[in-house]
Amino acid sequence: MPDAATIGLVALGLLVGAVSAVTPFLPVEAYVIGLAVTHSSTVAVAGAVAAAVGQTVGKVVLFQTARSASSSRWLKRLRDRGAKEAAEVAARAEETGGDPAVGPVRRALRRLGDWIRRANGAGITLLSGHWGVAVVLVSGAVGIPPLLAIAFYAGTSRMNVRSFVVACLGGRTIRFVVLALGSSLF
Repeated sequence: MPDAATIGLVALGLLVGAVSAVTPFLPVEAYVIGLAVTHSSTVAVAGAVAAAVGQTVGKVVLFQTARSASSSRWLKRLRDRGAKEAAEVAARAEETGGDPAVGPVRRALRRLGDWIRRANGAGITLLSGHWGVAVVLVSGAVGIPPLLAIAFYAGTSRMNVRSFVVACLGGRTIRFVVLALGSSLF
């Protein structure tokens, strides 16, 4: 039976994991490494698994937030209105022969915006397909691409929440257990 201090460390791992899942300012990896350095490998692994569970809970909150926001009628109206206004501005510029004041900076920003839209579309398509679970698993285990962004992308894709939870928890568990056992593995 674990003592109260061990239970407290595991509970703290759960809390640190959940908070760090929604903010980039609290790295849960530091907590896991701290456990590995100061406690037995059993305690470190228990804290790492708890941190993985906390991270998964926090990422599911982000996933669900993105899912509900992407289906929000208010946001759809806002998006449609913005697209309509952009089309009107483009039409006016075309009627007047374009804006002669458009310089290289504005052209570069437009190209960047176009690239970001294409990248967003590609990311959502990838997460909606057969590779979605693998992308979340790799992101959770390696950190590239960042799981914070992947949680939002996955929420706007067709990925179901169960697949997201399994892949996220698996990836985070791999990452944190390797960190917890890092000194004994190498």
